Amino acid sequence: MRLGKVLATMVLLAGLALTGLVGCGLLSPDSVGGDRAALVELYNATGGQGWAKSENWLSEEPLGAWYGVTTNDVGRVTELFLGYPGNNLAGYIPPELGNLSELKRLELAYNPLTGLIPPELGNLSNLERLVIANNQLTGPIPPELGKLSNLEFLGLLHNELTGAIPPELGRLSSLEALVLSANQLTGPIPPELGNLSNLGGVNLASNQLTGPIPPELGNLSNLNGLNLAGNQLTGSIPPELANPPNLGQLTYEDNAGLCLPQSHPMQKWRKDGVISVEGPDCPH
Repeated sequence: MRLGKVLATMVLLAGLALTGLVGCGLLSPDSVGGDRAALVELYNATGGQGWAKSENWLSEEPLGAWYGVTTNDVGRVTELFLGYPGNNLAGYIPPELGNLSELKRLELAYNPLTGLIPPELGNLSNLERLVIANNQLTGPIPPELGKLSNLEFLGLLHNELTGAIPPELGRLSSLEALVLSANQLTGPIPPELGNLSNLGGVNLASNQLTGPIPPELGNLSNLNGLNLAGNQLTGSIPPELANPPNLGQLTYEDNAGLCLPQSHPMQKWRKDGVISVEGPDCPH
């Protein structure tokens, strides 16, 4: 028991020492040492001693030898995968992860993480994939995530996130998939999402979104699937949603008053089997 307490104290002191070096400018965040300090913060903030797998973490081995960590040829962290099927990360996401400036992939899904999504993740300018699904995260989606111009996949589904969908997400020019389903998001669907010319899949189901579907979503020329089921959306499906040439799936059932007009072009496409539409028609 005493040995365990000694080891735990050593781990904590190591983390504090590295963090102090970064904070006082003696260790640049944009360095292998800065990356190591950020990973130590993650370990300490999420109960690393209780992780399912933690091979080589906090050791003197190169960071690329730490479980779930991938580095480039100069030792900088490019991928951090501690997600599916879960690794029992219990605690909060430390803001220091925003110092991993070469990171391209961050996956922390299927863990019991709590607390807020740190806005510092918006500093990860090289990030291409962000998946923090199936946790217990609360609070809003940080608008700072809209700065991630290289992001291709954003998956924050199955959490307890609240507040509005930030219109700043409309700046994610590389985004191909947006999955925010099964949260407690409120307010309207921001029309700015219609700016995302590369967006192919959108899933906003099982939230508390209100208002009409913005016609700007018809600008999504690469859209192939749109799931809005289980919200409180109202009005009729805008005719502009017939514009995306590859749209093959539209789901909007279980909303407060959302319906497809009888005159909508999708009515013929549905009959012809060109598109799968799941939701009610508007009354005659």
